[in-house]
Amino acid sequence: MRSTWQLGRWRGVPVTLHWTVLLALPWFYYQTRSVSATAIACVAFSFLLVVHELGHAAVARSRNVEVDGIQLYFIHGLCTHEEPYREEDDVLIAWGGVAAQLVVLVIAFGASLLLAAFAPFAYQLGAPLLRVLVQTNVLIIVINLIPVAPLDGAKAWRALPLLRERARHWSWTAGLRKFSAARRIARNKKLEAKAQRMTADIIDKLKKGKSDA
Repeated sequence: MRSTWQLGRWRGVPVTLHWTVLLALPWFYYQTRSVSATAIACVAFSFLLVVHELGHAAVARSRNVEVDGIQLYFIHGLCTHEEPYREEDDVLIAWGGVAAQLVVLVIAFGASLLLAAFAPFAYQLGAPLLRVLVQTNVLIIVINLIPVAPLDGAKAWRALPLLRERARHWSWTAGLRKFSAARRIARNKKLEAKAQRMTADIIDKLKKGKSDA
């Protein structure tokens, strides 16, 4: 029996589904006690996994990092790509999955508020879908940001020391620019004062020349 199925390709990158994703079926059935709600929740859950890994892949491509494939497993996925040359790229790729989920979270949360306020019946029908796209989505984001390998948080939180280093660099660069500007101003003032003295000397000589004549 096959353990994986290819769902398709994203910009030439194969996207495969591992059989362990099916373990979500009993879990969601335990929560919903409904076959239709379980099917909807599983589709939404798989959608979140795809979005997360596509977020990694999209950022990797934008940083000129080659993506080899995307695999979806139960609870998590895997975006395999070449090792980034710069640590900054590695950190950005790690944040790509969570960023993609946040976009879905904002849209789904806004939709749930609108439906609950203006279309309660539609809200009840879409509850299994919205529950996954909001509540389960938040849970996946929190778990992924735990700073323990192989979770994304192990790399994502390396952004903090990088930002501190960048802030120190900006501070040093800004201080150097201010110092250079101050030196230019002081030099210009010296040149201006020297020019004024020279002008005054010339005027004095001209006055003396007229008086001698």
